[in-house]
Amino acid sequence: MKEFWRKYREIITYLVFGVITTAVSMGVYFAILTIAEHLGGILPSSPEFNGVRLVAQVLQWIAGVLVAFFTNKKWVFGAGGTTPKETARELGVFALGRVGTFGLDSALTFGTVWILNALNYVPFKFILTFTADLWSKILASIVVIISNYVISKFLVFKKK
Repeated sequence: MKEFWRKYREIITYLVFGVITTAVSMGVYFAILTIAEHLGGILPSSPEFNGVRLVAQVLQWIAGVLVAFFTNKKWVFGAGGTTPKETARELGVFALGRVGTFGLDSALTFGTVWILNALNYVPFKFILTFTADLWSKILASIVVIISNYVISKFLVFKKK
């Protein structure tokens, strides 16, 4: 077991903190929507709620990037700068990488849906309904997770 942990610790912790980051991000998103609806009186069916969704999406992304950055820096890769200037540079590169993979995610999502629809893909059901959207998110998620890992390991938190 110790050998397994030594060999795969980085990947396992990356996945664990990825789940935590996703939970924080989703929590921020839905907390903002809930506050807008219940305290702000903005109904989800109203046009104003789209603005709330946009704000929630941006704040969710910021929260996710910050949680992922600090957990990856300390517990996943255990590397990186120690001064505030080095940390700020790493955070900038990390956030820029995440902006890039957000673009990659969007391109893969819309591109895959477009291709499957052009091929007249017919969804099928096996526990979930495997629509073009579901396939696109599965593909995009796999590529983005791997890309974020590579960016973090080799560009942001490279060992000195």
